[in-house]
Amino acid sequence: MLHANIFFIIASVGVVLFIIITSLILYHVLKVVRAVRRIVERVERGSEVLAEDIEDIRHNLNPTRLIGFIMSIIPGIKR
Repeated sequence: MLHANIFFIIASVGVVLFIIITSLILYHVLKVVRAVRRIVERVERGSEVLAEDIEDIRHNLNPTRLIGFIMSIIPGIKR
């Protein structure tokens, strides 16, 4: 009977320690996941801005507009 009581006490302490350690690990994993989520959101916002800038560059470097701009700079060429 005494052996059974000792076993249950040791098992209970072990389970409690396991739960505490698991909770601490999960807490730190949650902090890492939140940090990664913030980083991903920043990257997404930056990529949207970059995509808009590239679209503006494509629009501004349109061959027709570029040739017209060059022709307007060179003196003596009429359209």
